[in-house]
Amino acid sequence: MLQTRRSPVVVVLAGIDPSMIVEAALTDTTLAEAVVLRFEPGCSAPCDAVLWRLETASGHSLNKPGLLKRHWHRRPYAMTVRLVQYLPGSSNPDILDEGTIGTRGPRTTFLSAVDRLAMRFVRDAALGRARGPSAAQPAARARGLPGWLNHVRAAWHDRVMTEWWSLGTTTVSLPQLVAGGGLDEIKWYSPAVGRSYLADPFPWPGTGRILCEDMPMTDGVGRIVAVSEAGGTLSEPAAILEDGFHHSYPCTLQDGDTVYCVPETTQRGATRIHRLCGDGTLIRVCDVAPHARLADPTLFRWNGRYWLGCTDLDLGNHDNLCLLHAPAPTGPWEPHACWPVKVDVRGARSAGMLFSTGGRLYRPGQDCAATYGAAVALHEVTALTATEFRESLITVLRPDRNGPFPHGLHTLVHDGDRFWVDGKRFVLDPGRLWHKLAGRASRMVSRTGVG
Repeated sequence: MLQTRRSPVVVVLAGIDPSMIVEAALTDTTLAEAVVLRFEPGCSAPCDAVLWRLETASGHSLNKPGLLKRHWHRRPYAMTVRLVQYLPGSSNPDILDEGTIGTRGPRTTFLSAVDRLAMRFVRDAALGRARGPSAAQPAARARGLPGWLNHVRAAWHDRVMTEWWSLGTTTVSLPQLVAGGGLDEIKWYSPAVGRSYLADPFPWPGTGRILCEDMPMTDGVGRIVAVSEAGGTLSEPAAILEDGFHHSYPCTLQDGDTVYCVPETTQRGATRIHRLCGDGTLIRVCDVAPHARLADPTLFRWNGRYWLGCTDLDLGNHDNLCLLHAPAPTGPWEPHACWPVKVDVRGARSAGMLFSTGGRLYRPGQDCAATYGAAVALHEVTALTATEFRESLITVLRPDRNGPFPHGLHTLVHDGDRFWVDGKRFVLDPGRLWHKLAGRASRMVSRTGVG
């Protein structure tokens, strides 16, 4: 029997102005096979056809004059974007997709990020992969200093300040934490600034040791080391992975008698699952995503399958959560039906290993709106299958503003007895400014031929 091919649905697309990113997306042949888009940037409901409109959470179109300027680089440094559908003749909105992106950084970068997210929403909706409305609260209204002034202030801050991180522990119980009780007092192990810092703690099951990133303050790249705690101090770091490339976030998973380790290595295709031997040797198990650049890969097991949560750096540095799954650590690894499953700069990027208590699964995520690793957003995962993902925010763990690390809280893991975290403090670094000025002067000399 001959089957009649269904004609693509005609959809009016509005709420966004033309740009190179938008025009490239609209000429995508895959998109054209799914829907026929009539690009009418200024159209609003009601419309004579199905209308897809890019809007903010308050219902304003993204291309409203001055709207993006008002959001750029202003508190809370986050903006919620929606793709909303209106049926013909209707003014009742139906949210097809929703996400929250960061607004810090150069203005052109922010505008490009808005366009990329908007067209990703359009493409995913056309292909039947839209995520629907988010369970998270929309970002608050933009406020504070004008964006240009705030950006200048932030640029000077970056020139003269640098980050100092430290590991810490707290004895707060799992039930208390998931009930929103906070972290209690944190014992910090390296409050004083030195030549290198430790961050990204993960337990090394069966040894009482902690794997973490060891990062030089100036020059060099991160390496994976192991430390142990005794008498309130940490041992000298012992190298586990040091090969000249940058490595961090050494996520671990105990599976029976086997311990797996998945360090972050952001070169394309370099995300690798290792078996961690008792002597610290790493043995290759599987290369997970040969064509992707993945940040903070987090391996866990749930409902009989193995999962890897990560951030796809080709989509954004801090605002997306992507998932892969497999029947075994050796693979084959498949991407979730939605890639990414979540877009939210306030908690999408992984912030440590997932853990369960009372039969419920909890996922820490990084709040990177105000700064990288500003806080840890703890979520309960309420649905996780190859085609579905949902989670709800339980609490946000913020740094103690009166403590030695008031500017960031980045990782949350449990070693079976207590929680480990890492904290951030900005410290004055005159050498950083000098290196930047010297580098700029050298580039100017090279361009002008002086000297």
